Amino acid sequence: MLALLSPASLLAALGIFLVADLVYVVDHYFVHHDTPRYRTTHGRHHRRYNGKRAGEAHLDAYEASTYSTAAFMMACGASVLCLFTGNPGFVLGAVVKYVHSLAFHLYQHHWWSDTPVRQQCLGAPRPHWGLASARYHAFHHSDPNDPVFTYSETWAGWDRLLELAHPFLVRFTVDGKDRRRQNRSVPPCGMHEPA
Repeated sequence: MLALLSPASLLAALGIFLVADLVYVVDHYFVHHDTPRYRTTHGRHHRRYNGKRAGEAHLDAYEASTYSTAAFMMACGASVLCLFTGNPGFVLGAVVKYVHSLAFHLYQHHWWSDTPVRQQCLGAPRPHWGLASARYHAFHHSDPNDPVFTYSETWAGWDRLLELAHPFLVRFTVDGKDRRRQNRSVPPCGMHEPA
């Protein structure tokens, strides 16, 4: 137990926690820029938040599966680091991130009731470099296409860095590749086939 509370373990836990948040933010960004995947999977998450809450169910099967799968993958990576270093803080960080994600979203459901989240006008948060509050991330649920990125669950700085990288990074998304492919398929001006 004391090994979990050592400075090295706590530092490892914090590192894994922040890396997990970065992975979550980047994956979330790529899902939002993959229209077919968004429509069939993640889009229902946003549609659900922007309707009335159906019954007492807080996390539906899709959400629980998404968070649990991500946590399992992070725990596997953290376990390998733990085995190589003997530092249990890596696994602790992965577990704490999973609990944080679940608690964070369940707390946000406090605003979600018969009045859909978007109709509650929570207001767009100002872009900042501090910690992401529940209200900050809840705005993303109600307004997923807002130009201010609010993907992060922990450090809002990941969103600011992602906004800076967006003009470069978007080219590597499914939607960006499709757009480039469509632009290449249009013949240059004056090169059209005769009618």
